Amino acid sequence: MRLSSWTKSLFVVVALALAPLGAALPAGASMPPAGIAPAVVAAGVPGTSGAVGAKYASLGGAGSYLGVAIAAMRCGLVRGGCLQSFKNGSIYWSPATGAHTVTGGIRDRWGTLKWEAGLLGYPTNDAQCGLVSGGCYQNFQGGKIYYLPATGSQVVKGAIGGKWGQMGYERSPLSYPASGESCTGTGNITCTQRFLGGTIRWNTYQGTSVAPYAGTIAAVVNKRRPNVPIDQVPPDLVGVGSQLMRREAAAAMSRFINAGAAAGVPITTVSGYRSYSTQYNLYYSYVASYGQAYADTISARPGFSEHQTGLAMDIGNPSGACGLQTCFANTSAGAYAAANAWRYGFIVRYTNGYTAITGYSYEPWHLRYVGLTIAADMHNRGFHTLEQYFGMPAAPGY
Repeated sequence: MRLSSWTKSLFVVVALALAPLGAALPAGASMPPAGIAPAVVAAGVPGTSGAVGAKYASLGGAGSYLGVAIAAMRCGLVRGGCLQSFKNGSIYWSPATGAHTVTGGIRDRWGTLKWEAGLLGYPTNDAQCGLVSGGCYQNFQGGKIYYLPATGSQVVKGAIGGKWGQMGYERSPLSYPASGESCTGTGNITCTQRFLGGTIRWNTYQGTSVAPYAGTIAAVVNKRRPNVPIDQVPPDLVGVGSQLMRREAAAAMSRFINAGAAAGVPITTVSGYRSYSTQYNLYYSYVASYGQAYADTISARPGFSEHQTGLAMDIGNPSGACGLQTCFANTSAGAYAAANAWRYGFIVRYTNGYTAITGYSYEPWHLRYVGLTIAADMHNRGFHTLEQYFGMPAAPGY
């Protein structure tokens, strides 16, 4: 009697299940690895077993999002792994990672990288969805895959992935990855990855650097990085105190001022958004009074001012004590800002002793909004300038 290939497979699986310990296996059969029990299947339906079967059952079996099994479990993958395919995805198991599902666009992207045999290795969790803007992600041994309807599935790994994670992953000002990693060179390798809010670059000898896009809350404006366009006007300016800031920054400034008041430290707004023309008049008034060399240490040239971003605010004491002077640091408002501004998403942008990096003299009154994640990370890790934090070159001059 001739048996079909499916009948032969069924015979082997059932034989494995019923064979007494130490019994000889049918010709061509092999035992699954330890921890993966052989399957007993119904006629015409591939079975599930062991850790894979337990995972499948925990999801609801055939009634889950995976649907019915469409192939028998297959073992002997790299590093002792097994897989089973279902109508809407797969379950992969390895001794190091356990059993996890892989589905949809994340599964498709993983497949382009040679599945478990590729650089990402096995999945280490199931995909997690419900992220901001409808995103999903899944961890693998060698990196992560993030999915967003607008960008598709993108891999993030290595030093670039580490820097992005440090900044807050998809909740950072860089948002989601918009491309994969692109590398050039051999001995001196440079890799770049685009995100919705900027780029991250890694170089063999220079390490990792970040370049947030103009218009984002992480945008860096200094003597080598002007506003883009140079006469830009932010689209969402609103009032805070007597000044204007971008909406998100203004809300954070209000919370900061209110918290100070609750602590018995009154703080007032002095100078927020400045247009290109306002900065032009201010800068050249300083040039006329002090000469250009000194003016460049206390004021930005038109188009190069952080105030034009709508993310900076000069603060002061309501009494005017030590207004726009370094002695402001010794007032209650200055001390409160130095100790607490980071809690509201602000940094003191031009700190004492860093003129060689920022190009400006110490300004304890100048707060720059960068968002809660970056401000907290800079505070906790001891960074004093955005240039250092993002791995950018110093900008002492134009």
